[in-house]
Amino acid sequence: MGILQRVQYLLETEPSAALEECLISILIAIARHSPTCADAIMKCQRLVQTIINRFTSKEQMEISISKIKSVALLRILARSDKENCLDFVKTGIFQKMIWQLYRYTSFDQWVKSGKEACKLSSALLVEQLRLWKVCVQHGYCVSYFADLFPALCIWLNVPAFGKMIENSVLSEYAAIAKEAYLVLGALTRRLPIFYSHMQQLDRGTTEEAENWCWAHVGPMIDSALEWIRLKKIPLLSRLIEWQNEEKLNGDIQDSAVTPLLWLISSIMDMLSAVLEAVIPEDNAELRHGSLPWLPDFVPKIGLEILKNGLMSFSGLVSASHDSSAGSGSFLECLCYLRKINGRETSIASSSCLQGLLRVAWCVDKLILLANNEPRDLFAKYQSFTREEKTLADGILHSSLPELRTLMTSLVESNGSKWRHMKSIETFGRGGPAPGIGVGWGAPGGGFWSKHILSAQVDARLFIYLLDVFPIVSVKDQFTTEGMNSIIQKINSVMGACLLLGPMDSSAVDKLLDFLFQVPTLKYIDFSIRQFLTLKQGYQALERVYEEEDYLLLSDVLASHFKKRWLSAKQKRKSAAGDEHVCRKNPKKGNILLDTIPEEISTSNLASQEPKCLVAEWAHQRLHLPLHWFLSPLSLLCSTSHETLDFLKVAKGGLFFLLGIELMSTSLPAELRTSVRNVPIVWKLHALSATLLSGMDIFEEENSRDLYKALQDVYGQLLDREEKVDAKKLKFKTDIHENYSTFIDNLVEQFAAVSYGDMIFGRQVGVYLHHFVEDPVRLAAWNALSNACALELLPPLEKCIAATCGYLEPVEDDERMLEAYCKSWVSGALDKAASRGSASFTLALHHLSSFIFQTCSGNMLPLRNKLAKSLLRDYSRKKQHESLFVNLLEYQRPDTRSEMPQHSCNVVNRLQILKEACEGNSSLLSEVEKLSSVIIRKQHVGS
Repeated sequence: MGILQRVQYLLETEPSAALEECLISILIAIARHSPTCADAIMKCQRLVQTIINRFTSKEQMEISISKIKSVALLRILARSDKENCLDFVKTGIFQKMIWQLYRYTSFDQWVKSGKEACKLSSALLVEQLRLWKVCVQHGYCVSYFADLFPALCIWLNVPAFGKMIENSVLSEYAAIAKEAYLVLGALTRRLPIFYSHMQQLDRGTTEEAENWCWAHVGPMIDSALEWIRLKKIPLLSRLIEWQNEEKLNGDIQDSAVTPLLWLISSIMDMLSAVLEAVIPEDNAELRHGSLPWLPDFVPKIGLEILKNGLMSFSGLVSASHDSSAGSGSFLECLCYLRKINGRETSIASSSCLQGLLRVAWCVDKLILLANNEPRDLFAKYQSFTREEKTLADGILHSSLPELRTLMTSLVESNGSKWRHMKSIETFGRGGPAPGIGVGWGAPGGGFWSKHILSAQVDARLFIYLLDVFPIVSVKDQFTTEGMNSIIQKINSVMGACLLLGPMDSSAVDKLLDFLFQVPTLKYIDFSIRQFLTLKQGYQALERVYEEEDYLLLSDVLASHFKKRWLSAKQKRKSAAGDEHVCRKNPKKGNILLDTIPEEISTSNLASQEPKCLVAEWAHQRLHLPLHWFLSPLSLLCSTSHETLDFLKVAKGGLFFLLGIELMSTSLPAELRTSVRNVPIVWKLHALSATLLSGMDIFEEENSRDLYKALQDVYGQLLDREEKVDAKKLKFKTDIHENYSTFIDNLVEQFAAVSYGDMIFGRQVGVYLHHFVEDPVRLAAWNALSNACALELLPPLEKCIAATCGYLEPVEDDERMLEAYCKSWVSGALDKAASRGSASFTLALHHLSSFIFQTCSGNMLPLRNKLAKSLLRDYSRKKQHESLFVNLLEYQRPDTRSEMPQHSCNVVNRLQILKEACEGNSSLLSEVEKLSSVIIRKQHVGS
């Protein structure tokens, strides 16, 4: 018997109230785990029906915790699948579970019932309203509004606060009112298109879906506007009239303030939904560029906001001459409240701000669409009141100073709070196991903690402010101060992308639109050119981007990131032909590494109406990994017809990546940006992945310059970490355990198509840097040696990063030293020596330094083994004489000394060779020959 059957059995045995509550709590936890678990509950025979029977069979007027949790369980099941919701509606379960909503209760009766009764009734009504809201979101039960409205009026209208405060039930009342207005917000989103003559819903809904009617909207707006007359609400009026922080701190100690803020937030959500339903989705509904008419409730809402002190007038020119302007506003109060320590109050304040800005933006937008022609009635405008003039000029414009301060605060917040997301990755993405990956054991709380929730609310508020203050505006001048502001905004957008989770794909979509607007790309181009021009050692870009180039970049980058990160994860096809990387010479078929996330091909799902109102951790890509912005370079094309698109994305990715890397260098060193915090191993891997499909990206000179500049930037990052005693480039550990497969194919491509291209060679050569893990360095060297490509590497001084990173410390890994020796003996280094390739320099340095300088103790057998191999090779190949002489005479460029000391070193090294021969007469004779050659060479030189 499974757990669900056991729970059902216990529920059927008339359990005690405590046991019943625990059993339903278990079912709620199971249902919340995943849609699969919710479906299992629905399919468990008689389980749901047993819960319904117990809900209805008890004393009708009695309210218990188990009843409240039963409604919550049905809400979760309805959210998980639209079919469940439809089943509840058709079978009458929905009506049975919300019958208390139909019951009319006067305000006085409810208050006099007592605090405990108010608490229980509030909790039940809240859950029932939430269940109704879920049904409305699925398109059902919209018509129930007419029957439920009379009983809802008590919760929609402003009550007598004195009685509630006296009986300490204000929080309970505010909770019900908040949910009631959230239901109205959901109903508003089922309204037909406002300017449609047929008044039909044209939003791709199913036949069962119901529509709300605009005739119901007017009274609801009137009720909502009564609530935003804050000066008539005792607790909230004090917030508007605050004069100093101490007085405000005293006012917010009242526990009822936060619930009221949540209530105002839900009212703003409903009003903004109404206004958004009026804004045309496209310009087809506009006549001569303007609205046919403006509904009366639009200016009415705007004027009520202005008259009741919700917005400040500090942005007006006349504000300095008006004693009442800027003396205090709800906006200013909310900006302060979101910064205080109380997490709940901070989140509620940010939600209020978000709703208030949405309403103000919508009113401004609609008035602009209605009056887009130049104002020709100037005399009439002069007779307007201050509020009417402000409404005509724009509500948001009146509070620009406060909004600008808020924007600065949010930029700083998003630029730093993304680091809290790293703690969630303690057990990997999604947590230690499905269902418990919500932060258990994660420092600072997990994804569902108030800590993260607060950061996400701030990120969403930041998105709305970007409509007012874009990243780069037309008026922005590229001065030092202006440039710093732009860089911080871009950094904040990058941080906000990391904060948002599975339910925020639309918010991330909007952030990507902001990030890849043409003005932002123009600024990135300006930053790149300025940096390359001012910094020595960098080559300036020759190509000048035109307007159409920026438009193409904007489209390519935005489309790629949305497709890559906002589409559902798809299982990869099993056919080898669909998995191979598009290359000019694909001999090996599938060469992708299955678990490197950047290289998994994706496809967009067909647009369908969502059947589920919740988002699983599985089958989606949010929250974003820290290295998400590298995907244009590391996402390989999967079929040949995608080659062109792949190149466009890769070229755009080079431009964007170089821009954000250079901008991050201009920020203060102590500021840990999300770009800086990505391990350099991921960045170098992304550059390499671009070349795995060939050199097509280098066909355009501008792309070559961008790629080389990125290599130089990453080389500088490696040089900064030179003194850190750790292997930083852990390709095998951090990227994939079979990274050697990736190396083999990269080297194969290098040997096949590069013809010794310096930029390609620099990228391959970085795998020989001493920061790279030993197994990966060994795999890179062996692949180059086997492909006869060692000579194709550029000189060491032209490789990525400083030469000391390749030369120090002296190699002590036995396998690497043997690989150097094997290549030397096989002749794989002959051409490399003549060309001055980095491969010969590395082999020469590490073999000479190990044999003649650093070897001691238990490494002596290895030294002797290497020396014997090199001497035997010298005895068989006289053409290697010069190579061996170089080995004997080698000194690092920064340690070369005068000739007498040099001669002494050679004598000592010859003696070491004799010791390594271990009495082998044939090898000793070769040492003597070497000694003669060196003496003869010295004599000729003198």
